[in-house]
Amino acid sequence: MAEREQAFLSPEEEIQELERRLEEKKRALSESGEEAPQEKEVFREVLKEHISDTRQAADGGVVLTPPPHAQSQSDDDLKKAKEELKEDVRLLVEIALTKSIGEAVRVAIRAESPYLLDELHDHLVDDYYDKLVSLKKI
Repeated sequence: MAEREQAFLSPEEEIQELERRLEEKKRALSESGEEAPQEKEVFREVLKEHISDTRQAADGGVVLTPPPHAQSQSDDDLKKAKEELKEDVRLLVEIALTKSIGEAVRVAIRAESPYLLDELHDHLVDDYYDKLVSLKKI
């Protein structure tokens, strides 16, 4: 089911694609006779697949500075790096909500921080899901 990441003209188009994938996944689960997990868990899987497709197609974007290595840092340096990471994640979520998830993933990849991409995924599951629910899209 892995589809190549599409270039979306607007966040609304990307939302429609995520809705389509969510409905497809829920339908497949119900047809298989498996016990259906909560909708948010199904959405987590759909978003994970979407991000994976985007990672495969990524080829550039804005560069965030990767956090420095923690081994030789003082407590103040670690605190500062943690705050910078939180800010980077906040910016990535903003990019995902205003431009596209694909663009946010491309930026995270360019930062060369797997942790940043994991954090983006975790925040998107909550933030994006909540946004879709509030818009009555799902």
